[in-house]
Amino acid sequence: MTDAARRSPARWIVLAVIAAIVVAAAGVFAVQALRPGESPADAATRYWTLLAQGKAQEALALTDTPAPSNGLLLTDAIYGKADRGIAHVTAGAFTEHGDTASGTVDYTVHGAPRTARLALKRIDHGALRPASWQLTDAPLATIHATVSGQGHATSLSVDGTALPLPDGDGTIAIPALPGSYTLGLGSDTELLASSSTKVRVTTAPVSVTLKLGPSAALAKQAIARAQTTVNGCFASPDLAADCPLAQGVRNLFNLTAEETVTYHLDQAPQLRFDATRLRVVSTGNGQVTATPTDTTWGTFQNHARFALAFDVSLAGAGGTVALTPYQGGVSLVEYVE
Repeated sequence: MTDAARRSPARWIVLAVIAAIVVAAAGVFAVQALRPGESPADAATRYWTLLAQGKAQEALALTDTPAPSNGLLLTDAIYGKADRGIAHVTAGAFTEHGDTASGTVDYTVHGAPRTARLALKRIDHGALRPASWQLTDAPLATIHATVSGQGHATSLSVDGTALPLPDGDGTIAIPALPGSYTLGLGSDTELLASSSTKVRVTTAPVSVTLKLGPSAALAKQAIARAQTTVNGCFASPDLAADCPLAQGVRNLFNLTAEETVTYHLDQAPQLRFDATRLRVVSTGNGQVTATPTDTTWGTFQNHARFALAFDVSLAGAGGTVALTPYQGGVSLVEYVE
């Protein structure tokens, strides 16, 4: 047998394999060509169904929306916690215009009927894949959040999850999908806390102000510091040298620092923290006795009831409670016999 004769069966085997591959490829092409692609209504319904399920990333993959630089709220972890309330998603009428389409999707939000109008474009994937449809006007709104954290805001709280705060205090633009979000701020000090603000997002921009305000810990520390300051002032009979209330106490009796006077705190004022004005104020009057010694009148006593007020602030990077006497700190209520 010649070499050509011996090689002939191998050649036929190779040709048979090639023919089988060609036939298989042709079959795949035929199946793909005959398979109907996803309709615009299917794509639009799938998008809103994914939103209802909290699957932000899968939903956004059906759109031509570029990945935002500040997509804090567009993760599945965050959007899955949002109060979406989307249900009963059904397609309305869709019309194709060549490579574009438009139509409506009906759905409910917490039982209330809603209708979304959507535009789409056809995406071709080559001969082996059917065309698909992509949303061109995905309902992505913007939350304009004004952050007022007194320099102590460190994070953005969204439904209990702490997220990075891009720029600290100021206004930030945060893209958001439809739903309700509970927003707040995290702080680098226990002395400031944020109240929660619920924001409902549809397709229109929404503005919200997020603030850090005094916490219960700040109120407690401010009152304690005020009490310590008052007691410290009267630790010395002629008022402590570093007493910030000294001039206010003297003014109760129209006395000057040059006169020989001793002071005694008969009754400390009752105090509370005014969170609105950031101030410690007295709710019950204090009483002080001044005992001047005069060359003409000798030694005598005057008694005065007084109100107390301190402005409260945070000092330093760590946020230490600082008190400043408000209008001298001490004001006369009445003289007592």
